[in-house]
Amino acid sequence: MAGAASNPKAALVPLRANRNFRMLWIGQVLSDLGSQIGTLAYPLLVLALTHSVVIAGAVGTVASAAAFAVRLPAGALADRLDRRWTMMVCDAVRAVALAVLAALVALGALAWPIVMAVAVIDRAGDTLFTPASTAALPLIVDNEQLEAAWAATEARQYAANLAGPALGGFLFGLGRTVPFVADAVSYGISFLTASRIDGQFAPSGDAERRGLWAEAMDGVRMLWRDRLLRAVLIQAPLLNFAFTGAIFTVTLGLRRHGSSAVVVGGAQAAIMLGGLLGAFAAPAIQRRVTVMQSILLLSVPGSALMGVAAIVMPSPAVAIPLAIPLLLSPATNAVLFSALLRQTPESMRGRVNNALLQVAIGLATLAPLVSGLVIEHLSARWAMGVFAIVLASVTPIALRFPALGR
Repeated sequence: MAGAASNPKAALVPLRANRNFRMLWIGQVLSDLGSQIGTLAYPLLVLALTHSVVIAGAVGTVASAAAFAVRLPAGALADRLDRRWTMMVCDAVRAVALAVLAALVALGALAWPIVMAVAVIDRAGDTLFTPASTAALPLIVDNEQLEAAWAATEARQYAANLAGPALGGFLFGLGRTVPFVADAVSYGISFLTASRIDGQFAPSGDAERRGLWAEAMDGVRMLWRDRLLRAVLIQAPLLNFAFTGAIFTVTLGLRRHGSSAVVVGGAQAAIMLGGLLGAFAAPAIQRRVTVMQSILLLSVPGSALMGVAAIVMPSPAVAIPLAIPLLLSPATNAVLFSALLRQTPESMRGRVNNALLQVAIGLATLAPLVSGLVIEHLSARWAMGVFAIVLASVTPIALRFPALGR
């Protein structure tokens, strides 16, 4: 880390005037957007090549499994390597892979295993890019600005989730090569923005190095040893599971009752819009609440609103009660992740971040299955009720952790 004279976070300036933060944020936006475009473009391409929903599903499953398999060691690598160079290499490799894929599509020389290979490279690159960019954040912004910076990060994630899949479908409609050219361009520009970030982002050279998996597990152990981080570790997966399941239930429930794809897409966009608006309001909210209060503010009204959504289901108006708690979600995440970054030594931020993501995302991957099973055997209303109960369970858990503050 650079000395105070050259450290980009030495002078407290507004985030919008912090050039390094702007470069990081723009790169993250483009990287996320490229990843989200692929979530729809890959299965559409595989379906066009094979006309098999099984193969299309297999490609998505293999890419997700690859991301899950590399997430913990990716966190360890992010703590071994220069964070800026890690982001640059991830984007450069993905840009080349997507450009090759686009060229093969244009030449008509493509087979679906190649699509799978590129999808795996794309997801693995994203899995390594994320902890590197997260670990770089406290080196770029002042400690007092972490919540606001993370809220801006939440805004970019919701914006990418809102625009990416729809953009992928639109671009695919223009031509099979178009979304992959757009992907390659987005990663290429992200590479350029990362290359313009000033400062020292290499970890300290005095850290003892052991096996990659042994170092990866250090992140899990640190999460569990620290009272505050342990509380985050227990609650974040439940929050993520509840909201992932509720949002997936909207898709299955509306389609099961005859809603068109346009209506389902509109409902999903309305839900994500709640999160995007909440990200803009997050700095004002998080300045007034503790970690405990932010969790209670999300879990208590949020579970009640999911109960309302269960009653409204299967009307498209179900999006409204789900969009409201997402107004609070970015502020809660900003408080939680800022606390995590402050509690974690600089040399371990990549590992701790990915350890938390591994647990949170690992549990959330079960949410669509749970939703489908409950809808199949009971109804979409029951499924929404299940996720409301899961979200409500966060409240008594939060109250048992005084480390979260009152």
